[in-house]
Amino acid sequence: MPNQHNPWLDIPAADYEAHMSADAVGQQQALNGIFRDCYGRLQPKRLLVLGCATGNGFEHIDPRVTAHVAAVDINPHYLVDVTMRFARTLSGLEISCRDLADDGLPDGVFDQVHCALIFEYLDPAPLLAGIAAQLAPAGTVTAVLQVPGDHANVSPTEYASLRRLEPVMRLVAPAEFLEMVHTAGLRCVKHAEHELPNGKRFAELWLEHV
Repeated sequence: MPNQHNPWLDIPAADYEAHMSADAVGQQQALNGIFRDCYGRLQPKRLLVLGCATGNGFEHIDPRVTAHVAAVDINPHYLVDVTMRFARTLSGLEISCRDLADDGLPDGVFDQVHCALIFEYLDPAPLLAGIAAQLAPAGTVTAVLQVPGDHANVSPTEYASLRRLEPVMRLVAPAEFLEMVHTAGLRCVKHAEHELPNGKRFAELWLEHV
């Protein structure tokens, strides 16, 4: 079961979505577009989404293409929203509430593993090793990192609950991350950056087996 002291458990879904989609933040919109493009290009039969939150981007998943969608998050209330929104349209949806730091990954082999803004809250090295072990031989990891910069790690908005993340959030520079990628037996085949409305940047990285 998730660690009850994790601050993600104290952030209501409504606060999370409103903060992420605020005009001055624009992260919800950026992450949606990145997931849409990654998924559309890869067309995975088996998809694992780590840190799925309330299912941003799941509307782009085609059940005729993807037979198995494993959705993982630490917050059970977020997963209730995922179930309510997508269980009817995604017959292969499997919900898993777990703390990846303690509980590991769900069982399975996956053609795409999507990880958006989770390496900022977990130790990247062991998580990458676990992902590599469950990635299909021709599979792809699509990762999104918040690039370190001069901005506040958590963008200021009226939703004060998000500020609880500041003490546990550690941004990982893409160069540092790629060293851990190599150690996990993976290689980067795509690196793109996306600028957000407030000047922050997201790094989009596609990883494959060496």
